[in-house]
Amino acid sequence: MAVLVVKIEDTSTLLMNEFFDYDGWCYGLTRSRMQNGDRCINLEDFYECTVRSETLKGVTVVFAEERDGQYYAAGWYRDAEVRRDIMRPSLFLEGNVRADARNVCLLPEPERRSRIHVQFGQKYYEVIEEDDSRYHPLVDWIQKYGGKNAFLRYDFVDISIDRRIRKDYDACMERCAYLAEQMMSDGCQDIREIKEMELCAQQASVLNGKAADGYYYLAMACHQLGKVKTGMKAVEKALKLEPEAADIMAMKANLLVSMGHGEAAAELFHRAWLEDGDEDYLLLEGRAWMFTGKADKAMACFKQISNKDALLEAGINLKDMERRWPFINVRGFSLKKIFGKS
Repeated sequence: MAVLVVKIEDTSTLLMNEFFDYDGWCYGLTRSRMQNGDRCINLEDFYECTVRSETLKGVTVVFAEERDGQYYAAGWYRDAEVRRDIMRPSLFLEGNVRADARNVCLLPEPERRSRIHVQFGQKYYEVIEEDDSRYHPLVDWIQKYGGKNAFLRYDFVDISIDRRIRKDYDACMERCAYLAEQMMSDGCQDIREIKEMELCAQQASVLNGKAADGYYYLAMACHQLGKVKTGMKAVEKALKLEPEAADIMAMKANLLVSMGHGEAAAELFHRAWLEDGDEDYLLLEGRAWMFTGKADKAMACFKQISNKDALLEAGINLKDMERRWPFINVRGFSLKKIFGKS
């Protein structure tokens, strides 16, 4: 079996992207995160695949970071599934390479000294087959590695809540709001902050079960962690307390997308827009329609957005969609209205 070497675009986000524990799975990407479209890799670059192949299992994937024009191993998935097309387990997570979190290793920065001789060219990946002289030294090194693993698995991350916060509902809410703001502004360093928000929100819902906010923040944390069923239970409790809250509706819609119910999610995003009037909800509705393959409904939704500059900033080109109906990966819009209690 070949080794797949993948170029890392941004090493500062490794713990929130390639090495983020999403319900026991990690997701990598063999194309730029700024590109749109479903196709990520030519699987026929592997000896054992053809143009008809859609998935290849049992692949060792090595992630390489660039320093001064050279590439060094930053971590790996020992046993991964590689797909030709993208997987989108949620509205804000994507990848075509998936691995069980138990088979993942991220090297601490001081140990990223092993150079990999690769030539990516225009691609973000290179396949190294067994008959390549680079194959066995790379595989042997990975198999024998006994150093530290900087990857943070959810189950092994210990979080403690300060006693003052643990006993005070308002303090719990203040901490949740801060952590949510960090998450929305891409300020989270790793999974620990999201797990802390989960625990603070759980405690808040215990201290005051008649307020929706604790359940709302719990649903937000669960959405980010991939704990969809738990998040859905929490958001349903929040909606019972505040049935007309647009941001809670949108949170439920996010969870519905993760459960594969894109049409129901789109309809709920639309309800949130009617309730609140914020066009960010229309943007999310359109994206949910694209997830279901209904580009015509997505187009109708995007055309209702009055701020055309916001569409362009989010990567939506209506003229291009009218010509080719591509999947447009929505990026760049504010999440504060969707995720932040106002």
